[in-house]
Amino acid sequence: MKEKNTRWSVALPKLGDKVLWIRFWAFGDALEAAADACNFKRRFPETHLTFLTNPDYSEFFRAQPYINDVLAGRKSPLREWRRTLRKIRGGGYKWVVSGQRGGKTALLARFSRASHRIGESSLFFNHNYHIGLEAWAHACGFDAAARDLPSVFVPEEDLAVARALTSHLPERRLFVLLGAGKGKKMWPTDRWIGFLRPLAAEGWGIVLNGHGPAEEAIGRQVEDAVTSPNLLNLVGRLDFRKMAGTALCCHMAVGNDTGPLHLAALGGLPTLGLFSRSTSRLMGLRMPWFRELCAEKFVGPKSAIPLKDLPVEPVAEVFNEFSAQSMGQSPTRASFP
Repeated sequence: MKEKNTRWSVALPKLGDKVLWIRFWAFGDALEAAADACNFKRRFPETHLTFLTNPDYSEFFRAQPYINDVLAGRKSPLREWRRTLRKIRGGGYKWVVSGQRGGKTALLARFSRASHRIGESSLFFNHNYHIGLEAWAHACGFDAAARDLPSVFVPEEDLAVARALTSHLPERRLFVLLGAGKGKKMWPTDRWIGFLRPLAAEGWGIVLNGHGPAEEAIGRQVEDAVTSPNLLNLVGRLDFRKMAGTALCCHMAVGNDTGPLHLAALGGLPTLGLFSRSTSRLMGLRMPWFRELCAEKFVGPKSAIPLKDLPVEPVAEVFNEFSAQSMGQSPTRASFP
């Protein structure tokens, strides 16, 4: 390790230091970066933590008690990058910590005027940081990647809305995430129908969640096919804060590889994620209350998009086993000093 990196690796945040934590996109990645920041704030509660993220997510992160302030910004196009840099420079941050590996973010860190720049870049911009996040966290005495405690908090007013929405459902409730950012990450609609119809008949309350026109169409198809008073279709009706509140009114979650899946799991909800291949741990989904079900185990790696061929039966089997383990336990709810 170079001498300057040795010096930076032992630098510790001090009382009142202003720290800027950066993660623009996507929502699930921003949630995982915020979980890293939560671990930092548990170790250094005396610092002032600002979270820089996409404007679409700013209201959600303002509600997190470990975040003192939210800075909304974008890294492209160039005029937005410049506007974001001006905001950073005006903040007087001593520390800049990046959860984003791109070159544009590395340059924001480089020109931020911060004394300490933590992060890594996938391009040749790595020299703009003093040390990587993992090494710095280790030197500071905390594990940024730990997921043994929840990091999603919901204000009481949002929980009250969620309780009112779900009050007519059976006591056992399943938070279902139908969509994903890419079609290849989505379990087909007919599979969801085949999976959810028996659960509704068994007395589970089914809460459908998602956002965007495509997911709203899927939600209507599932609702029409399941035809149960135990099903509540909230796709497209909730912002991220109320979506988190609704998740915490449920007992389990199941869904595709999508941002709200991270939302449920980081809130402490026993969560089953459906993936084409085993990648969840790399994305931060390593909570003890999270389970991963990979399509390649059942349809093989030969399929270009194996999730579309994942049968209902193994999902139902894994879910039933997981729910039997989880239903006797209270979900791990978030708390922060």
